[in-house]
Amino acid sequence: MDKLQQEIRDFHEELKPILEKVLKQYSNKTTEKVYKNITRPCKELIQKCSFKSSWDTRKLCSLAYWLYIYGHKKLALDICRTAHGRDFEFDDCYRSIYNIYGLEIRISRELFCENQGENLPSGLLDYCFSKKVQKEMKYPQILREEEIAACSKDFIDTELFHALYNMIGKAGTGLYPELDRYGAGIEYAIKEYKDILKDE
Repeated sequence: MDKLQQEIRDFHEELKPILEKVLKQYSNKTTEKVYKNITRPCKELIQKCSFKSSWDTRKLCSLAYWLYIYGHKKLALDICRTAHGRDFEFDDCYRSIYNIYGLEIRISRELFCENQGENLPSGLLDYCFSKKVQKEMKYPQILREEEIAACSKDFIDTELFHALYNMIGKAGTGLYPELDRYGAGIEYAIKEYKDILKDE
């Protein structure tokens, strides 16, 4: 086994006990929404999860956000912290990991009054300040209000969820001072979107 394979294996072994805790937490909750967003991804990630896979990192990021939405902040934080010290190479992976770090910063602030914003890795900072990401970070576009208003009922959760990625994962890092002026509006939208997503 080479070094990279060992690192991927170590990452997976670190993650598995957290995922097993999540499954235990939800062992008696079998609604379709919970199964789709928490139980099934957990089972899949227990079988396989590589920090070099954009598919796996997207699934891991989504799981952490759903745990946060349902109020399991400590479990979500534990998942976020598994990203520390990993070498993410691809843009798709960085996009998910950027959102994971933003969620970690938010939860650390809510639970422990800590500011983790200084702990962003350099590769992630480079990604953050790329032209593409800078272009995405505008208010009120990050709320995705137009997309939400225009989408069908079948896709409302997806639009709300992408908006949370913007508001928590990106704006929440503190790397975009111009968004701080809209902090109250962003916080109101986060609460509103979370409440909608929690509904069964």
